[in-house]
Amino acid sequence: MKAELELRHLRVFVTVVETGAHSRAARALGISQSTVSETLSALERALGTPVFRKTSKGSTLTAAGETLLGYARRTLATTNEMVDELARLSGDIRATLVVAAVESISTYVLPACLATLRRRWRKTRIEVITATCSEIRESVAQGKSDLGVLVEADTGSADDCVLARARLTICASPSHPLLRHGATPDQLGRCDFYMSDAAGNFHDLLRHYFDAAGLALPRIQALGTIEAVKRGIGAVGGTAVGLLPAYTVTREFAERSLAEIVAHPPLPLLACRAVLARGRRSPIVNELIADSEEDAAARRKRDEVNGPAVFRRIERTNRRRRHPRLNSMNSQAQFRREERTRRKKSAQVFFAFFASFAAKNSSS
Repeated sequence: MKAELELRHLRVFVTVVETGAHSRAARALGISQSTVSETLSALERALGTPVFRKTSKGSTLTAAGETLLGYARRTLATTNEMVDELARLSGDIRATLVVAAVESISTYVLPACLATLRRRWRKTRIEVITATCSEIRESVAQGKSDLGVLVEADTGSADDCVLARARLTICASPSHPLLRHGATPDQLGRCDFYMSDAAGNFHDLLRHYFDAAGLALPRIQALGTIEAVKRGIGAVGGTAVGLLPAYTVTREFAERSLAEIVAHPPLPLLACRAVLARGRRSPIVNELIADSEEDAAARRKRDEVNGPAVFRRIERTNRRRRHPRLNSMNSQAQFRREERTRRKKSAQVFFAFFASFAAKNSSS
């Protein structure tokens, strides 16, 4: 075996095997298909033997390739562990991590997670930029941001990492007439909808929802921020409703300053995604993205099964409003569960990304 065998050779080799095609491996690694082919050729020259055999149905591993696959996976896993451990032990990190996120994430998800990261890497400066989804993608692609976090309808894009799914809720004052029995699109069409941005993704989701029912889009008021939407609903009352992600109003629902109107049929789910530049992903981030993609289908199936139960539970809660003490206890418990889940999922992606980022930027 020659000395020029490199980790990038093994990484490309394993990715080709796991994705099943050079083109898919190129997309996963953020490189061109020709680079994948050249890297595999360099690998075979370094080993002195072919690792793939062409057949009528495509390519299969040779005996040498089968043997190499196990060693390559273990080598990459050990390398990832080393990078993670060195980053954890490093106490002299001097770098800046720029995170671009939509308002709902930067305000309601990131603060607790970033506080933990700042305690762990005290000499690293973390900047959070609030932007729209299109601005976030552009910022990451241009290298202005290291990581993007956005919320939108699930498009199935292979470029993004689905971190979690959340419900899009219709929230209203506790005295709203549609709280008791839920609402159909026809009933919701007579409400004034408040949202932070009248031209964003939520506007498109709402338009598709009413288009599917054959109804015109109701009147929409853009108030600029999520907090303005919540305050506006409370101040105006009447038929005003807000369109917000569920995780932004858990506290208000628990305190009963706002309540959820159950829509029939329900609104579509939202996907929280991490966006990273193709050519700058670390092995740790690649593994995290792969893990997220593997269980995305399982989460989607669980959402389909549990979705109706969630809405039935909300309806029961609304019907039990005459029992405030019981309702308050259940809401507080639900709030605590959602808070723990949200922090855990947020911390997962940031710890994995930041471990690699810190290792690459540690001072010599």
